[in-house]
Amino acid sequence: MRIGARVLNVSAALLSLVVVAGCDQGELPAVTTPVVDTAIAATVNGRDIFVSDVQLEAEAQGVVKSGEALEPESGEFHSILDQLIDQALLADEAEARGLEDDPASRHRLNAARERILGNILIETLVAQRVDEAAIRKMYETQIAFFELGEEAELRHIVTATRDEIDEVAKQLAAGADFAVLASEKSIDEATRLEGGDLGYFTSSEAPPELKRVIETTPVGGVSKPFQTAQGWHIVKVVDRRQEEPPSLDELRGPILEHLSYLEIEKTLKELRKTASIRRTGGPVNAPLDVDPFELAPVIKPGEADPLADAPPPTQLPAQIDARAPGDVLPQPAPSGADESRAPVSPD
Repeated sequence: MRIGARVLNVSAALLSLVVVAGCDQGELPAVTTPVVDTAIAATVNGRDIFVSDVQLEAEAQGVVKSGEALEPESGEFHSILDQLIDQALLADEAEARGLEDDPASRHRLNAARERILGNILIETLVAQRVDEAAIRKMYETQIAFFELGEEAELRHIVTATRDEIDEVAKQLAAGADFAVLASEKSIDEATRLEGGDLGYFTSSEAPPELKRVIETTPVGGVSKPFQTAQGWHIVKVVDRRQEEPPSLDELRGPILEHLSYLEIEKTLKELRKTASIRRTGGPVNAPLDVDPFELAPVIKPGEADPLADAPPPTQLPAQIDARAPGDVLPQPAPSGADESRAPVSPD
C-alpha cells in the first residue's frame, strides 16, 4: 500500500536552526537530547574525545539512526573516531598558528556557537513538550482524515510472445493452477518463483494496464492477454480487501518532525515579541513574514511534480495526503490550543 503525498515546505531560516554540521543537507536530523558520558574513546594532545562524541557524529552523518547505539568495536565507530581525531588535530594546529584570534575567525566561531546553542534549546524544548501522548494524539487525528479504498491482490504471468501467452490462457481455461503455470512459464524472474505474486495494489497506484484489470476483473478472474514493454501478460485477481491505514510506527517520524517544527515556530514567535531587533533599513521587532507551513499543490496521478527539482535543503519529508484536495494546512494553534488538528505527513 502506498500513501498519496504532499510536500510540506519550510523556510530556510527555520530549517537552518536544526541542521547540524555533518548532516545531509537534504534531510532533517532527528531531534534528540544528547547525553554526554564519561567513556573516553581517544585523547588528542591532552584533550579527550568521548564515546558519546562519536555516537553523536554517527547520528549526524546518518550512519546510525537517532538512539541506535554504535558499537565501539565496529569499523564504523573507528572510522568516525578517526575523523574526530583529524578534526582535533586540525583545530590544535589552527590554534597554534593563532588563527582563532583573527576577527573573521572569531565571527565564524561565534556563529557556530549560536547555532549549537539554538540546537540545544530546540532539543530541550522538544524533549519537554513532545511526548508519546502528543504523538499518539496526532496519529489518531491523522487516521481520521484518511479516505481508504479497496486494494486487490494480483498475480501475473509474463511471456515473450503472443502465441506463448495464448497457450497459457488456454491452459488456465482448462483448469491449470495459475501459480504453478507462473513458476513454469513466466519470464519475470522477480515474481516467477513466487507464483507470479505482485502483492496488493489500489487502482489509483497501479499502472494503467493493471488499473483496468483491478477495476474490471472479479476475484478469481483472469484478464485477457495484454502487452507491455516487458512482454505479454495475463493477470489474476486473487483477493480484494479494504485498504489499511499506516501504522503509528510508519507515521511516528513525520509526526515528530511536524510537532518539532510547531515548537520551533512557536518559540521563535514568542522570542520575537520581546526581543529588540534592528534590521538595516527595516522595521524594529519585525514579525515572521514567511509562513513556514505553506502547503504545496496537490499532484494528481499522471501530472508532473513541479517541486521535483526543488532544492532539498528547504523541504521536509513528504507529507501524508490526509485531506481532501483543496484543503489547506491549518496554521499552528496559539498557546494552549489543540495543536493536534494540523494534518501532517510519512513517506
